Amino acid sequence: MKKILTLLGAISLATTTGLAVVACNNQKESLKERELEKEVQTLKDKIKKLEFDLEANKEQLDSTKSKLKDLVTKLDELKNNQKGGYGKISIEASEARKKAIANQEWQSVLQQDYSLSKKSQKALNYSPTKDTFSIAKLMNNQNDVSTLAHKNIIQIKDRLEFTPYADIGIVEDTVEYLLKEKGRPGAYRQIAKDELQKNNSSIINYNHLGKIATNSKVITEASEVTLGFMQNASDTGELVPMWNAAPAKDNLGILADQANETEYAKWFNDRYRSWTNQTETGKLQPNNVRISFGPFANALWHNAWLNNKTPEQLASVLEKIAKKYNTKKFDFYFAAPYLSKNGDHASSQRLLAAALKILIERDNKFDVQLSLVVSTKWGISINPGLSSSRDLKLLGDEAYPLYNFTKYLGLNFRLNLVTGYLTETDSLQLGQRWEVEIMKEAILASRKNWVEMHQAFNSVSKSDLPSEKEISRRIKVTPWIGRRAEKASYNFTPESAIELREFAEQQNLGGIGMFYISRDVPSEFQKKGNSIYNLSDDNALNQNIRSGSGFKQFTYAKALNGTLKREHLVPEAQTKAEIRVIGGIDYQEDIEKVKALDNIENDSHVIVSEVGGGISDDKNPPNWEPPSGQNTSMYKTWKDANPNRSEKIVRKAVKNKNTYYSPYLDAGLYQGNDIVKIIEEVPAMDHLTLAFVQQVNQHGNKLEMSIAGQAKNNEGYAWWEETQLWAKMLKPLVDKNAFENIKVAYGGAITGGFTEKNPWTLANKLHSNDSARAQEVLTEALVGYQQELVDIVQKYNNKTVQMPKAIDFDIEGHAQSLDADNRLLAKTLADMKKADSSWDFSITLPVLPTGLTVVGYHVMDIFIEEYHKAGLAQKDLPIINLMLMDYGDGFYRHARDVRKVTNFQLAKEAVEATKVNLENSIIKHFKTVELKNLYSKLAGTPMIGVNDTIQGVFTLEDAKEMYNWAHEIELAYVSIWSMNDDRGFNLDSKKPSAKTLTSHGLTYLKEYDFSKAFAGNWNKIGK
Repeated sequence: MKKILTLLGAISLATTTGLAVVACNNQKESLKERELEKEVQTLKDKIKKLEFDLEANKEQLDSTKSKLKDLVTKLDELKNNQKGGYGKISIEASEARKKAIANQEWQSVLQQDYSLSKKSQKALNYSPTKDTFSIAKLMNNQNDVSTLAHKNIIQIKDRLEFTPYADIGIVEDTVEYLLKEKGRPGAYRQIAKDELQKNNSSIINYNHLGKIATNSKVITEASEVTLGFMQNASDTGELVPMWNAAPAKDNLGILADQANETEYAKWFNDRYRSWTNQTETGKLQPNNVRISFGPFANALWHNAWLNNKTPEQLASVLEKIAKKYNTKKFDFYFAAPYLSKNGDHASSQRLLAAALKILIERDNKFDVQLSLVVSTKWGISINPGLSSSRDLKLLGDEAYPLYNFTKYLGLNFRLNLVTGYLTETDSLQLGQRWEVEIMKEAILASRKNWVEMHQAFNSVSKSDLPSEKEISRRIKVTPWIGRRAEKASYNFTPESAIELREFAEQQNLGGIGMFYISRDVPSEFQKKGNSIYNLSDDNALNQNIRSGSGFKQFTYAKALNGTLKREHLVPEAQTKAEIRVIGGIDYQEDIEKVKALDNIENDSHVIVSEVGGGISDDKNPPNWEPPSGQNTSMYKTWKDANPNRSEKIVRKAVKNKNTYYSPYLDAGLYQGNDIVKIIEEVPAMDHLTLAFVQQVNQHGNKLEMSIAGQAKNNEGYAWWEETQLWAKMLKPLVDKNAFENIKVAYGGAITGGFTEKNPWTLANKLHSNDSARAQEVLTEALVGYQQELVDIVQKYNNKTVQMPKAIDFDIEGHAQSLDADNRLLAKTLADMKKADSSWDFSITLPVLPTGLTVVGYHVMDIFIEEYHKAGLAQKDLPIINLMLMDYGDGFYRHARDVRKVTNFQLAKEAVEATKVNLENSIIKHFKTVELKNLYSKLAGTPMIGVNDTIQGVFTLEDAKEMYNWAHEIELAYVSIWSMNDDRGFNLDSKKPSAKTLTSHGLTYLKEYDFSKAFAGNWNKIGK
């Protein structure tokens, strides 16, 4: 729904536990087969161990692989000779295993020097018997030919550079921020600018880096901008780099030439081009830009691993990005979940490190940086005994990326320490300055530990190490400037910045940065709380454009780049009036007060930038006193999650026979999709909504549907279909004789931006001059996918089932504005309903407590109009399913301020208001309302627990009230987004978890409590 689906990448069958065993006709052959199976498994386990041990003997590894290859061949021959043999799936699985083994060959990158041709290697008597960067010890004698990689060492300038972070998605100025807050496209820019000027509001340049670069006191000669965040496209399982994970239509992404850029790529790239066009307002130098990859989702390197890319292929993609943006400086920012030292995340770390080794050896102009968060004085810590034991078990998850980079690159990269999330000491007093002292200790500890790691795992003696100064020049520090909104006891002041700068100079560090340059703007610190444990900044401005400090713009930048000295510091402005005088804005006075944009209907679709696409964004902007010591995306107690309730609801569940519960299942995820377990816990649940079916990513020349748009007709899809879609999702409902209650959901948040993943939009595009044909192919596609589910049941179960005839269409974002496409869908559904009244359709739309938005109402109106034209009755109208979630901070802020409005009440208001919308549309087309109960044409879907708009928390008490009210008024159905996160803990560790794709963030609840509430199983809810 509001969440972006986790797209299914290439599936490596090398990690499955064994081949499916089918009984053999010949007992003797069966015994032999089992023996071979056992030996294959043993060798596979051995290979896994060897491959993950970077110290393994290569000859032993190759020999073991060779034995496995021979055994797999024999096993395949045996199976193919059997009359009742394993069949196609087992052979495909075997091939997939061999392919996966082959893909592990990138480990040999350690023993190859990619800067030397074979002729050069022969001339130098080069024998790749040692890791090339293990012998590239950054020796002082850079001309020593015996150090074969000497010419690949990155060039570090002997100076302290200013290296601020910027996010390309953060709004450029106050005008754009106003448009974003009002939900208006760029076409209204002049109106917004005029209104701000009438209001005497400051028009601040937050993030136009081209203009900022014209100020030599901010972007000095010794400066570079770290620009984020490059990620993988959000709408494809392919390797497609995009800014801020924007959709990548037709898998083009940023690597397409300018003429073929998608609307999203073009929006970001036009912004970058305007910053670097070397006009009077475009002075940013591309070679002074470091592109940052990461940090939280859609990591490019991890998608490369999931797509079975080799180090050479990943290096090639990075080379293309460098060419596109005219810079060879890269930053790789690691955060959860990519910090893990286990599984795929560990493998993708090594893939990236190997690719970077190739990149640098091919071209020593490439300059790479690893960014890691440090939160304590211990920095990036390693356990005692590492040097002597060289035991990887002594490395924690947070140090593992540093280990992999060091193993492949030695010290031949930059290490950036991000210090914005420090943990204060227990004895800290409110107002005490403590941040810089912890940063200093963390820097020194991290430098020591990095060197120790290099010596331990690359066999480097102390005498072979470069000087301490040379090492220090490879280290940077990047603080979060000002206050942290959710934890305002952290207060990094301009004086702190000057002190950290002085320390960096003393220690010969190579760089000092800041998050973000767009935050270097004065803003009022609106204090909430009275201790270090609950102090927060209640300012309504987005925290990526405010610092919570009353200093003139760029004070922090000048303090960190050295142009502002201690003696030039001025007192901090404190009041709202003082801050407006020195160039700050106030949310209420400068944003909310501007009303001219409130009641304008958008007449064109222009991408409106989001404030922040990478670090924290709105993950935790508090506007009430947060739970003590907690992040506001996780609640450990009932009281914390229910600030507006005085007691728990204990009423009995009320039920009618017409309202049912059909939760959404994010079927593209591998976790939280085990319906067998869910039904055991919630036996009353007998409906399910599979989300989201979309056009496949691989082509757009004909309609072909799959969940999450994943490619079909390959080994990976066959494995997923059998072990996930069938075994975990469909079979439990088949066994319960409830298969016909499956509802298939099309669309989702991704298709709001990449609209041709919706089959109705693609059908209209392919047959733009033949509406009848477009409707015909769309009908075939919709009916065809329902039949495909039936065929899966027949394939694996040989059981006759009735085709499910319930389909949901989730229409979001720009997809709501495509009138012709939505009208095609409406006509198609009306004709299907007219031909077969058993079809059950629902249209899912975003909603506010005030009802449908203007564009949402228009979508609903199109469907009612087309149903009326088709001669259908009002009872045949599709269900309007409301996304009771993510209303925006304003509604939640008001609800908490008045201390009485709950999330259920907001949901109730949304349903009641939409009922009026529905009534008006029906009267418009049918002239009168014939339905006795309009609620029967409405459904409701809250996002359980913490919402994406994090200030909204839909609690179990809200669910109980929603359940009873829905049954009292007889809503068509209730749902949730989503079944996958109906728990408050991490599925792997079983530990309490903040809001994720598989946790709702309310850790005091038991597993599936929300489903028990909505299914009417209140006696099973944990007390």
